[in-house]
Amino acid sequence: MRGFATRFAAAVGALAIGAVLVVSLAVALRLAQVRFFRSPAKPERAAEKSAYLERVAQAASGRDASALPSFVVVFFDDLGYGDLGSYGNRLIATPRLDALADQGLRMTQFYAAAPVCTPSRAALLTGRFPFRAGAGPHVYFPNDAPLGLALGFFGFPNEVRSDEIFLPEALRAAGYATGMVGKWHLGDADGHRPNDLGFDSYYGVLWSHDMQPLDVYRDRDVVVRDETEQSWLHAFRDEEDAREFRGIDPRTFTDDYTREAIRFLERSQADGPRPFFLYLAHSAPHVPHFASRAQAGRSRGGVYGDVVEDLDRSTGELVDALDRLGLSERTLVLVTSDNGADYGGSPGALRGRKGEVLEGGMRVPMIARWPGRVASGTSDAIAMNLDVFPTLLGLARVPLPDDRVVDGRDLAPVLLANAPSPHEFLYYLGGAASGSHVAAVRDARFKYLLESGDRGRSRPHLTSLALDAEAHDLRARHPEEAARLAQAAARLQAELDANPRGFRE
Repeated sequence: MRGFATRFAAAVGALAIGAVLVVSLAVALRLAQVRFFRSPAKPERAAEKSAYLERVAQAASGRDASALPSFVVVFFDDLGYGDLGSYGNRLIATPRLDALADQGLRMTQFYAAAPVCTPSRAALLTGRFPFRAGAGPHVYFPNDAPLGLALGFFGFPNEVRSDEIFLPEALRAAGYATGMVGKWHLGDADGHRPNDLGFDSYYGVLWSHDMQPLDVYRDRDVVVRDETEQSWLHAFRDEEDAREFRGIDPRTFTDDYTREAIRFLERSQADGPRPFFLYLAHSAPHVPHFASRAQAGRSRGGVYGDVVEDLDRSTGELVDALDRLGLSERTLVLVTSDNGADYGGSPGALRGRKGEVLEGGMRVPMIARWPGRVASGTSDAIAMNLDVFPTLLGLARVPLPDDRVVDGRDLAPVLLANAPSPHEFLYYLGGAASGSHVAAVRDARFKYLLESGDRGRSRPHLTSLALDAEAHDLRARHPEEAARLAQAAARLQAELDANPRGFRE
């Protein structure tokens, strides 16, 4: 009996120690995030943002806004570098996107700012490294879902910070009509939705379509309610489970988004010429894969190919609408993806996939079309989607905010004159709990990886992107290049550690 009691006491003690360790780890993780993520939007920064937008509005009040260029950003979800014909795919038919690439500029070394959805979108719309806006290496979840609640408990963000300056806010202040159609994925809390952060109109879903509930919104109101039975995680278990939807029909999303995008174009010109910014953020080809009824079974690339061919048709219809409305010659169209290939997608000849800072996880297609302004051709300039913010503001004659660091660079010379990249170095952030960790850095020739996100198997190494697919460590052959890039990464890391949000005093 005494032996049993001893063993029982030991077991209870071990469980207690384990519980203490788990709680201690949870508390430590929570505290570690506070500095980067859970600091609230500061009143003084919100005031500086308001003052900036007021200055932009005042400067725009006396000028003819109709002479300004308009902008369309088509943002695919998980489209891989090798998924389009113009980027080497021979299985999936993408004639309309390939025609855009022939007519405009095809960029071969363009990157998402993160290898997953949420932080990449934050970078696109703010021009800043994602974690500055509260977007770490993870994605957001519905606030009332278990995973959303867990993010909050551990101190991770689950919505973008409202004191960030968003691209549609600045353009709207400058007199632009602003509209978003499609997937948001930057939070569902009040004050953090599309209409709160600069978009005049919104139609779409707040989440990836592997998350629940997938209600469809028009502005702030639910217009199509997801009545699908929800799992305890508020997420689909697999593609078969995802096909048991009720109330919504994701097979129609691409067509619905296209229709709403064209309606926005028409509405924006109803009272005469006016510059506009349209952000069309498709839900596809993210898993689960839903092809339209008309397209299903037609692609040689299987269901994934069907989905991409739906997107190709959608883009063609959007361009046709611009032509029909006489808007093409004053509209810059940018087509890209939020990160690299995932299930079913192709990274082409690149190594790695979504979730990794290897090339296949972050290098994405980028096509720019602007008849008469962007010449047909190819550019190998290194660039990133956080460059879209300063580029569009520059073309719209809107000054950048001066109270904060803008990490992106103006790509107008690249787009309009095929100039060299404005970046000496391009930085890959991610792979650490803080989301502010420099995981890799590259220049025009070499890339230095500190960590790849490749299932924890990586170690620091130098690669020549022109010679191989990140397969060989060239540090011994090029020690000076390795040291130079390592120093560049260390300098940025020190800057981020000292001033993570990048505000100027």
